[in-house]
Amino acid sequence: MAATGLPEEVWIHVFKFLSSGDKFSIRSSCRFFKRLIDHPTMWKNTTVSLEKITAYNSHFWRTLRIRRINSIVVLKADVKEWTLLASRLPGLVSLTIDLCCDAKAFETFNSFKNLKRLFIRRCQCPNLTSSVALVRQLSHLGLCEVRCASKSDIINAVCHLTNLTSLCYHESSKPVLKEDLYSIFRCLPNLKHLSLKMGSNQVPLPDDCFRPSQVKNVSEDAKCGKVSLNSLELLNYMDPILSSGALRGFSSLRSLTVQYRCPAEDSSMCNLKTWLATLPDISDLSISLGYHLGAYANWVPVTVRSLSLRGVVADLKALRKMARRVPDLSDFHLDLCCHERPSLIAELPQLFPKLQSLKMRHRNVPEKEILGLAQLSCLKRLEVLDPLVGPNSLLTHLTHKLHIQTNYRIHVIHSSGPNDQNGCLCTFHC
Repeated sequence: MAATGLPEEVWIHVFKFLSSGDKFSIRSSCRFFKRLIDHPTMWKNTTVSLEKITAYNSHFWRTLRIRRINSIVVLKADVKEWTLLASRLPGLVSLTIDLCCDAKAFETFNSFKNLKRLFIRRCQCPNLTSSVALVRQLSHLGLCEVRCASKSDIINAVCHLTNLTSLCYHESSKPVLKEDLYSIFRCLPNLKHLSLKMGSNQVPLPDDCFRPSQVKNVSEDAKCGKVSLNSLELLNYMDPILSSGALRGFSSLRSLTVQYRCPAEDSSMCNLKTWLATLPDISDLSISLGYHLGAYANWVPVTVRSLSLRGVVADLKALRKMARRVPDLSDFHLDLCCHERPSLIAELPQLFPKLQSLKMRHRNVPEKEILGLAQLSCLKRLEVLDPLVGPNSLLTHLTHKLHIQTNYRIHVIHSSGPNDQNGCLCTFHC
């Protein structure tokens, strides 16, 4: 290694471009590379999933500490395994718990003094209030289909965490009501991101459900709009759970996600267009399923720079209509339900000339139209959502052609699904 004359920093920079499998291969080649591969900068923002905690030896835990792994997903652990995890990795910052049925396991929360992010999904947690209250330092909390705990117990636990900046409440069987939202806004003055999963039988909420100024006993700062959301997610949503005026006056909002439960045909019931008309400053917009794009294309704010359309029914006319509203769009997740020919992909260079990042599907799109994306002079990243079938697939060959045509200006990524292990599965279903 000394004969190469390369500093360690250069090797580490090169290794960052490798896949996890390649890193492990390099790591096993010699002690020098083993030490470099285990450098903390190589594993920044890495999440490790653990299923049988007691099966790992001391060398495994030592390696995690050397790499400074601080984000863990735990699957089906009992109290013995939780105790071991707390002793091996007490400095965890992010912890996701999946399918845990041992109520006593949650009592170990107070062992994680640095824990900032906690996500509990598909777990049985009858004593949620006393368990979650042990980690008052939390800034991010996610609750997804927590069984046994009552809604009042869950809301009470949430309201104890006054430092929260992000809350995901995905309890469709225990839908949030007006009083619950009022309690959340009253007790969580630092809240910036709120994600709600609506119940299929949820009653409509009043116009003022998202307006802290209407909440009794709320702080003066909240009434003045100094403490307010800048990101809102509505999952499993269908009109008319929220009225057309529900988001009126929500001037602080910068990001809006609406994931409809299913496609919707009656555009006269579409409240989204009214919401968008009252949110002139949002920069991120994500829509899944729901109404035809033409129902709200003319109301998309001109300030939108990042747009996601998944499972949305659209045609070329609607896409052109929307393009006139957001000519400066830079990030586009395009996964439409469209059978129109010619393909909408062929129109992208003319409709959105400033695109820097694009997510799309290769399926049924002619090779000529894919290569035509080279006309997007600002495009730097292309994520193809179809999985690679094999090492000699047509998609691999097409990627190579696009690289040559753009002189490797475009970084092409192949992805078959979400890779955020800490995220909630609710947000990935259309």
